[in-house]
Amino acid sequence: MNKDFDFDHIGKQTPYRTPDDFFEQTQRKILEQTVGKQQRKRKLNLIVSATIAMAAVLTGLLFAPSAEQTQPDAAAPSQMLAIETKTTADPADKWINELSDEELEELVNFSENDLFINQTIN
Repeated sequence: MNKDFDFDHIGKQTPYRTPDDFFEQTQRKILEQTVGKQQRKRKLNLIVSATIAMAAVLTGLLFAPSAEQTQPDAAAPSQMLAIETKTTADPADKWINELSDEELEELVNFSENDLFINQTIN
C-alpha cells in the first residue's frame, strides 16, 4: 500500500450517488411506519379503556342494591325478630365450644408453657 497517499488529490466529492429526493422519501416512509402505528395504538387503547369503563358501570348498576332493597320493611316484625335471634358467632368461638374438656385443658396447659406467649420484656 502506498504510504504517501495524498487526500488532497481526491477532493471533497463522495463517490456515492443518491436520488435527489432520497432523504425526503426515507423520512416520509419512517414517519408513516412509526407514527401511523402510534396513532392506531392510541385508538386501540382508547377503545379498550372505554369498553372496560362501560363494563364496570354496567356491572355496578347490575349488582348495586336498589333503594327498595336497602330500606327495611317496617310492616314485618316477624322478620325483625328472626334477624335478632340469629347469632353470628366467630369461627374461633364455635371451634372452642366444640372442644371437649380434655382438649380444653390440654390447650390451656400448652398456652401456659408457651415461651413466645409468656415471654417477659427485660
